[in-house]
Amino acid sequence: MESPAQELLEPRAVRVSILVVSQHQVQLLRPTLTSLAARLEPYLSEVLVIDCGSQDGSSRLDEEFEGVTILRLPRNFGWTKAINIATRTAKGDFVFILPNGCQIEPDTIQRLLAALESDASAGAVCPAGDFYALPKPGDTELQKRSASSAEYPFDQAVLLPRVALVSMNYLPAKYGQFYGDLELFFKIRVAGKKILVLEDLVLPRDRANQEMIDDEMAQADRMNGLCAFYSRNYGAMAGIRFWLGQTLKALFSFQLGLAGKLLGGAKVDGL
Repeated sequence: MESPAQELLEPRAVRVSILVVSQHQVQLLRPTLTSLAARLEPYLSEVLVIDCGSQDGSSRLDEEFEGVTILRLPRNFGWTKAINIATRTAKGDFVFILPNGCQIEPDTIQRLLAALESDASAGAVCPAGDFYALPKPGDTELQKRSASSAEYPFDQAVLLPRVALVSMNYLPAKYGQFYGDLELFFKIRVAGKKILVLEDLVLPRDRANQEMIDDEMAQADRMNGLCAFYSRNYGAMAGIRFWLGQTLKALFSFQLGLAGKLLGGAKVDGL
């Protein structure tokens, strides 16, 4: 029989991979990593920061925080590709997608994991936050939902099995910065699973004073992301009607730059 000392020396499998996407926001990233450093069981989880070409020192924070791995990208390829790269690198059975600026308590990951593993009907688990319905063809904005009927945890911390992403061959490359995870949560709903929300678990969060993506590109990325989602899940004509409607709307309101980006299918660093 092994002694407690021997058990401590043996390597233990990583259960949770914590993914944080960041660009030029070291003032948000440092408090997030500080809170992660205090988690109760760091030997059962890993921290992967996907740095999207930052020039503010973010990409060197692994020198300050032990156990943090920084995946350095040369520029912003969009949130979708960043998460795919991190998921392929991740060693954990579960991924915890944590927005930059969020701060966790030491037992946050334990609580989320325990809740997910104890509820067979849950496809993912989130702390308290804002939740939405999955969009339907023609919707240009997300519609809010209560936590009990949440379908889409947009821009929220979420923990889910890594296999959920692997089994769908990761998030579709058609998406850029926004809505790439719509496909994931659509598939969770189709599978008859729910989004479990721990309403008594609140994560403090700081947000950037200035966004890194200009408003016109962000709008084009969102609309082209919704177009891709409608085309994939409601038929090509649903996507074409939405795309045409949004392009004509931009033209008739003299938003020529936006119309050009919609015509070209632009996304953040479109690949």
